[in-house]
Amino acid sequence: MLREPPITINRTHVQEIVDREEAQFRKRTPRSHQIHERAKSSLPMGVSSSFQAVPPYPLFISRAEGSQIWDLDGNQYTDFHLAFGSLLVGHSHPVLVEALRDQLGKGSLYSLPCADVVYLAEELVRRFAPIEQVRFCNSGTEATMDALRLARAHVGREKIVKIEGSYHGHHDAVLMSTKPYLEDAGPIERPNTVPASKGIPSNFKTNTIIAPYNDAEALDRILTEHEGEVAAVIMEAVIMNVGVILPLEGYLQSVREVTRRHGVLLIFDEVKTGVTVAPGGVTEIYPVEPDLICLAKSIGGGMPIGAFGGREEIMRRINHSEVLHLGTFNGNPMSMRAGLVTLTQIFTPEAHAHANGLSQQLGKEYEAVIEEFDLPMHVARIGAKGCAMFRYERARNYRAWFDIDMDVSYAYWLFLANRGILFPPGFDDQWTVSIQHTQDNIDHHAHVFQQFVRELVR
Repeated sequence: MLREPPITINRTHVQEIVDREEAQFRKRTPRSHQIHERAKSSLPMGVSSSFQAVPPYPLFISRAEGSQIWDLDGNQYTDFHLAFGSLLVGHSHPVLVEALRDQLGKGSLYSLPCADVVYLAEELVRRFAPIEQVRFCNSGTEATMDALRLARAHVGREKIVKIEGSYHGHHDAVLMSTKPYLEDAGPIERPNTVPASKGIPSNFKTNTIIAPYNDAEALDRILTEHEGEVAAVIMEAVIMNVGVILPLEGYLQSVREVTRRHGVLLIFDEVKTGVTVAPGGVTEIYPVEPDLICLAKSIGGGMPIGAFGGREEIMRRINHSEVLHLGTFNGNPMSMRAGLVTLTQIFTPEAHAHANGLSQQLGKEYEAVIEEFDLPMHVARIGAKGCAMFRYERARNYRAWFDIDMDVSYAYWLFLANRGILFPPGFDDQWTVSIQHTQDNIDHHAHVFQQFVRELVR
């Protein structure tokens, strides 16, 4: 039996949806618009992070609780944004609120160690192979920056390799080829190094080499070309800077073999994956042991936190004569208490199973609608995180990003937001389902998505 031809999306109709939904968005959120206009006089772009400056303008938030979040106009949303995946715990979890209220009464900052630093470090060592020792910092950016400095010192080389399309924070060494334009990106098997910002010294470009994702042979060729020059390969084992791109079978194991053969350290950036894909992160799902792991976001229950760790023989380079690792707020008591309570009291096996199960169900609801209408769309999901990408075939690397239908993606974001489903802005992130989400939240989300598809194809 011949397969029916796939649907053709009417571009004029998509623009009509965008125009209508943008007008509705503006009607619903005048206070966000007003304060954003006011903010432009004191804040570049009217925000504190360039990620937040998205069309038509950013939502300004007044409060959040559980799985719900409210904007300044009082509109309520089920939050699948969750601070770019930082809030697997959800908002204002009562156990965490009580613990932080208690800690605040005892002091918010000591710049001297407290016992919770030790307890939280022990919990991370227990959860994440192959961590034997860990150091705390304040963000994912700091974690990857410090891990790379440590790797260079341990190996005695200066160059690093990062994967095209991945994001490891905003320090100069890794702010390369995060989302380069196709005309600048170079050949897929040997991508160019493209700075993502002005103001980065040229020597950083020289010392950062770009490799494609899901191609261990290309990585092997690149390391051979730079034999004896590369200290480390840093990568998101599952790319989460452009939706969700999963590793092909055997790819991560091949990367591990290649890096070992070239005497290069392997660093997994688990800032986004961390506890959100499994209690022990990516290495619990894929049997690969990197040399260093970087963590942040959901391990802190919503407080600013970062961590990096690895084998003791590498971590012991952090001392007064080799690698300096400094920070007034490192291991601060508020973040340590938040992380400890979140990981040991709130993130039970049942809580993880709840969030992962709801995320899996949401993915299946999406897939059923996609199949019913033969949409040019696919779902990628792992743990409590997932996304729908407007492209027929599953993405294998960053170059697939250029096939994504951005107009439909924007219509999708607006349509869902206007009906109480909040996604990360920018159309390139993923949903996160928290441990406080409910079955009703998933049912409503799936219903709104089906409404959008019916509107799209009518």
